[in-house]
Amino acid sequence: MKQYFPVGILILAAVFFLTTGFQCGSAELTSAKLYVQQKNWAKAEESCLKEIAKNDKNEEAWFILGQVRYEERKLGGALEAFNKTLEISDTHKAEVAKYRLGIWQSSFNDGVRYYNAGRDTASYYATALDNFRIAIAAAPDSSMSYFVAARAASAQKDRTSAIAYLETAIQKNPKYAEAVGFLGELHYSNALDKLQAKDEAGANRDFLKSAEAFQKAYELAPDNSTTITALMEVYERTKNPGKALEITRAAVAKEPGNKIYRYALGVFLLKQAEMQATNNQFDISSASYTESISEFKKALEIDPGYADANYNCGVAYLNWGVSVKSEIDKKTEAKKGWKPSGPKEEQLYDFKAKFKEGLPFLEKAAETRTDDAQLWQQLGRIYALLNMPEKSKTAFERVDKLMKGK
Repeated sequence: MKQYFPVGILILAAVFFLTTGFQCGSAELTSAKLYVQQKNWAKAEESCLKEIAKNDKNEEAWFILGQVRYEERKLGGALEAFNKTLEISDTHKAEVAKYRLGIWQSSFNDGVRYYNAGRDTASYYATALDNFRIAIAAAPDSSMSYFVAARAASAQKDRTSAIAYLETAIQKNPKYAEAVGFLGELHYSNALDKLQAKDEAGANRDFLKSAEAFQKAYELAPDNSTTITALMEVYERTKNPGKALEITRAAVAKEPGNKIYRYALGVFLLKQAEMQATNNQFDISSASYTESISEFKKALEIDPGYADANYNCGVAYLNWGVSVKSEIDKKTEAKKGWKPSGPKEEQLYDFKAKFKEGLPFLEKAAETRTDDAQLWQQLGRIYALLNMPEKSKTAFERVDKLMKGK
């Protein structure tokens, strides 16, 4: 999925062409100065290059060439000329510093424009990266330049280069939370790719790198919801559910009115319940289903239209009901004629009640997930179990229509 990360334009003081008083020089250099006064940049550059071809140690010629290229918007070439100027002499050190700042600002801003234009024309990402590379060369200590270069490289599906740029950005600024978080995202994407390629060992290594980055990002910016939810997920992937639950509960406790945290905790508990049910831990799974549903309902109290919370709340009830039915079948098979003893146990083993309670949430989800054949199939089955034949028939007809349309 292509993501768009808007990047801000830098605003700095403009760098103007410096009319420094030069001493008399060769015919080529004199011509270059004349062309500069006329703003004939092409001819001025040509004259400078002729002089440099004769004497490549002429500091003044290199400096004027840098100025001319700056005016021509040949920023990479201007930077090369200014670097050569300083290799020869510090005479124009102060002026070169101002030009380098101007080159950094201009190339950074040009890169931002091309990067944002890449949403519509992907080829612009390469142009953006070219500009960001110039910005890096102009101001190699600017961590922000490496960060945006990483964004552009990632947009071109070059995660290796993006990771390298991010590592440099973090080296320059260890407290750059956004860069650290993005590094976690890239390692996570690499891990998913390796999983798909059946490279489980490689995937685990990248998941661990992702967890390390997200943990650092969380420490730097503990209120960033994106980082928190990412950290929850990656801890699950690295088979560290204890830490995932700790982070999730801490986020909910700190911000109980955050529907995303409530939902994330609900999803985590739902996964735990399903795993516990699979491992024949019926009593534990029932408690997890109960708490999971509670979190989804709290998320819906905050936002009644939260579609994913409606869907997963319905799924929690549905899976809980399936789990209860499975437990009943096991007990009945082990002891013929088994029945729940007492009202409390009857309530616990009333799997149809679970389906009935989950039905309104699934129906609400179906209002927006109109093309979800699996959801409509589940609705058809629940309607049938709850003795609602007409609704069951309509749901299954919807499934057939959706499957034929594929």
